[in-house]
Amino acid sequence: MSQNEKKYTVYEIEKLSKGKLTKYKLTKAILAGELDAEEAKEKKRGRGLPNFFIYESKLNEYLAKMEESKKHHINIPQDTVQSKYNVNPETVDQLQSLLEQTIENFQILENKLSKIQNDYEYIIPMLEQQNINPRRSLVQQRKEIIEELANTPAFHIEKRDQLIKKLDSIG
Repeated sequence: MSQNEKKYTVYEIEKLSKGKLTKYKLTKAILAGELDAEEAKEKKRGRGLPNFFIYESKLNEYLAKMEESKKHHINIPQDTVQSKYNVNPETVDQLQSLLEQTIENFQILENKLSKIQNDYEYIIPMLEQQNINPRRSLVQQRKEIIEELANTPAFHIEKRDQLIKKLDSIG
């Protein structure tokens, strides 16, 4: 190692790599002999005192080894990929016929709906011209029968029964 070469502590490397190379991983690599490092000559051990100094060139060699050993591509067997997408021709035919039938049903429903819309547009103006409103006439009839019932004296039981039956028949 040259005197000008920069050396780092395990802690500094962890900070520089933003946690990708942890102190634990680096220490483990040093103890396994994968990374060359200089052991600190301090006899004291404790907080803030480094255990190892790693030279920049040795760190770059270790990183190159790690990069080579990394898997960049995962091989997937073709059998699993192809079996996932194998389609039975009979199933395709069934699905196609079902799709055609569904489209036909939608077209029939659309035709019926357009016919109903045309009938509605034709009938409503005719009813408005003749002042025919079925709901209004029923409500009006009920109202008239109830008023007649209210004005009928209590001793006209037959008349009251007729009016109640008439009201009941209107609904």
